[in-house]
Amino acid sequence: MAKAMVIINPTSGKEQGVKYGQMLQQKLASTYTVDLRETAGEGDATRFAREACEAHYDLVVLVGGDGTVHEGIEGLAEQAHRPKVAVVPLGTVNDFARALNIPLDAEQAIDIIGERTKMVDVGKVNDRYFMNLVAVGEVPQAIGDVSIEQKTAIGAFAYFFEGVKAAVANDTFHLRVTYDTGEFEGETMLFLIALTDSVASFRTISEEALVNDGYMHCYVVKAGSLLDTARILTTLFTGDFQDDASIEYFRAKRVQIEANTPLSLNIDGDMLSELPATFTVLPRHLELFYGIEMT
Repeated sequence: MAKAMVIINPTSGKEQGVKYGQMLQQKLASTYTVDLRETAGEGDATRFAREACEAHYDLVVLVGGDGTVHEGIEGLAEQAHRPKVAVVPLGTVNDFARALNIPLDAEQAIDIIGERTKMVDVGKVNDRYFMNLVAVGEVPQAIGDVSIEQKTAIGAFAYFFEGVKAAVANDTFHLRVTYDTGEFEGETMLFLIALTDSVASFRTISEEALVNDGYMHCYVVKAGSLLDTARILTTLFTGDFQDDASIEYFRAKRVQIEANTPLSLNIDGDMLSELPATFTVLPRHLELFYGIEMT
C-alpha cells in the first residue's frame, strides 16, 4: 500500500488536532498505511516531513496553523523525493489554506483529500523557505510578537491591533531592493513579498498573485507622514493597496534586499531570519490538494 504521514500540531484548533488525526486515519486507511506524528516543539514538523521524503512516503498531511504548514514545507522543499501534500487548517489565520481555497472547516478540508491537486510555487529566502508571505519592518515585527494568549483571546484581530500600534509609531528604515529588472532605494515603512493572494486573511492586497505563477509579488510602502500612514492602513483593508501612490509594486523571480539597520524577517508569520537576504522562487515545486477549481 501507499504510505501517508499525518503531522499534527496537537495544540492547534483549541487542542482538537488529535481528534482530526484520528479522522484522517479512518479516511486514508483504505488507500494508505498511515503514520501519525504529533509535534512537541519547534522544528518537529520539519524533521518529520524530511523523514517522509527520505522514506519515500506518498502523502504528507499537515494538521495545524500556518506555522505547522511552514515547518512542514521546510522539510519538503528541495528534497529528491517530495510527497503530495494536504493541509487541514486549524490556525488563527490559515493564509495558505485560503490561497488554495481549502475549506477552513477541518472536516471539510479532510473530505477534499484525494480529489484534485495543483503544483504550487515555494519561495526561498537565503537557506529557508516560505509559502505565503515575507514582511520587513516594525509592523511585521509587532505582528510576529503576538502571543499565543492574544491569538486565543481575540483571534486574527490580534494581528491587526498590534500592526496598527506599530504603524502609528511610524518607524522607518532605509531599504535597498534589487530585482530582475530594476531597483528601489529609499526610506521605507514596510516591505512585503507575497506568493499568494491571501495576506493576514485579506484577499484584496495581492489579487494578481497565483500560487503557481512563478513570481514573487513585492510591495514597498514608502515612508510618509502620520496622515499617509493612516491612509495606507485604510487602503490595506479596503483593497486598493497597490494603487496607492505611496506604494511601489513589482513582481520578480529574484530579489535582494538590505537595510541600514538590523531588521528581522517575518516569514509566514514567524520571525525567522534577518537582512540582508536573497529571495528566489522554486516554480511549481510541490503538489498540493486544493479546494474549488482554481485558474
